[in-house]
Amino acid sequence: MPDPAPCDCPVFGCIVAASDLTPGSKRALRKALALSRGLGAHLHLLHVAPVPTVRPVFFLSVGSHPTPDTCARTAFKARKRLEDFLRGEQLDGVAFTAAVRTGVPHREVLVYLAEVGADLLVVGERPETRPQHLLQHLVFESVGEKLRRVAPCPVLTVR
Repeated sequence: MPDPAPCDCPVFGCIVAASDLTPGSKRALRKALALSRGLGAHLHLLHVAPVPTVRPVFFLSVGSHPTPDTCARTAFKARKRLEDFLRGEQLDGVAFTAAVRTGVPHREVLVYLAEVGADLLVVGERPETRPQHLLQHLVFESVGEKLRRVAPCPVLTVR
């Protein structure tokens, strides 16, 4: 996919929907599409595929550094999943760009927001109902929560 071109539209003229390809991000995409149509905005759909990296586990480093080949395979698979995710969506009447990046999701989203000059970020929220998810939610901050805290533009969270 080509590099994104910066948007030069009015207020909320450049909307980025960050997607992890879950049902919550599908709802966010549909809200972003409706906003883009209504405002005449350019919509960027960004999916960041995490690659295996070294992670600290109880003060030990576990894992391996990703190779270029690993990153390329991850990006290829992510593009296929994004195409499937978009199948059946009504994209007519919207200036639309789909992009895939690999890396640490919240960092890659922040870089992309700066590259395109985003006016609004749209993210989905996962309803956490099972006990193990509630505990995980209390211990680890989600990508959406990180982005709400540090994004350089307003963030719309769709439930």
